[in-house]
Amino acid sequence: MLLQRVEKLRLEYTDKYVVVDGNRPDLARFAGKIGRVHTVNAAGRALVEFDDRGWYDLELDFLKVIDKPKPKEPARRPAPAKAPPAAADEAQAAARGNLSELELARLEKDAGAKATAEKTAKHKPADAAGEA
Repeated sequence: MLLQRVEKLRLEYTDKYVVVDGNRPDLARFAGKIGRVHTVNAAGRALVEFDDRGWYDLELDFLKVIDKPKPKEPARRPAPAKAPPAAADEAQAAARGNLSELELARLEKDAGAKATAEKTAKHKPADAAGEA
């Protein structure tokens, strides 16, 4: 008789979404969390998985079946506001004030190398671009 009862509970609760009665002190850590019942074990207790990927063996008397929750939408980050060019130049100048002489020299060297590469790319003949 017990096996028939457990099988009936298994059919009734498997793959259902549940919330736990958070009024009990020993179940307070599950308050407000939605879990999914994976199965009902031979002792008649539900194996419930919560968002933390932990499986918990909980008494069926303290579970309430609910509808499937809607999927969570990812939090949207506001687009960064673009500063006007003058403000960007001021920000760069302020940032450079905090840099050491070595870091400033490296920035100038990188800017010079970038400008040289752009000039070379502009003046390269079309025939030379295809040759290797």
